Amino acid sequence: MDHHPRILDNYLHTKHFLQLVNVPVFGKPFLYMKNHKAACTTVLATLMDNLIKARGDGGETIDMTSVHTPPKSLLLTGPRGLTMARVMEALADRQVFKFTVVREPVARTVSSFSDKIVKGEKQKAKLMRHLNRPIDDDITLSEFLDIMAQDQAARDIDRHWRSQRKEVSYDFINYDFVGDMADLNGALNLVVKTLFDVDRPVVQDTRRSLGHKSASAEMIEAMTPTDRRNIETAFGEDFDMYEDVRLRLAQAA
Repeated sequence: MDHHPRILDNYLHTKHFLQLVNVPVFGKPFLYMKNHKAACTTVLATLMDNLIKARGDGGETIDMTSVHTPPKSLLLTGPRGLTMARVMEALADRQVFKFTVVREPVARTVSSFSDKIVKGEKQKAKLMRHLNRPIDDDITLSEFLDIMAQDQAARDIDRHWRSQRKEVSYDFINYDFVGDMADLNGALNLVVKTLFDVDRPVVQDTRRSLGHKSASAEMIEAMTPTDRRNIETAFGEDFDMYEDVRLRLAQAA
């Protein structure tokens, strides 16, 4: 099967695309497009938990490592588990439930800065090397947002802050459902009911179960008008997508 002629233009390389795709090994077929900093840990943990329960043997455990590198007995992802041909076949199959979750762009961008730059994760080192600055240099949120607004290459350095419209191929994938992280429980309840035929969906709260927390609310409150303009400049396509998603969800309610 030929690949979509343009879908890979959204990604740095084929591996990047395949690492975002998640399909189940058994059960009702679905395809989840992982969107970093849009509750992807919670979504994957919930899918894995329900797959384990559906199989009935409790053979796997869920932790931060297994969630981000799912066991091949549950989910297939990345070039070791998937091929482009298989993914494109799934995308074209109307029986495959295709879904993703998006996040309000300001919240997602600031959360990325809070988690990956402030904490000095490897993503900060990649950005600082791109800027020809020492990796231990301090960088403020305002500086980060100004860089995002002016430097396309900096926006593409890491998928945690990269355009989520590109990350989930919003313009190329015919999704059955796109959830809003602002109503994550509602989104996951719909997904779990659809995929696992349960009356009372169980959603994994990874903030409690895995200690997965983010602290960016205060940063958002302290943002200046210039900061907000810079986010809008950098991620205008994400704002347009998010409003489209909100409208579609409102119409479906």
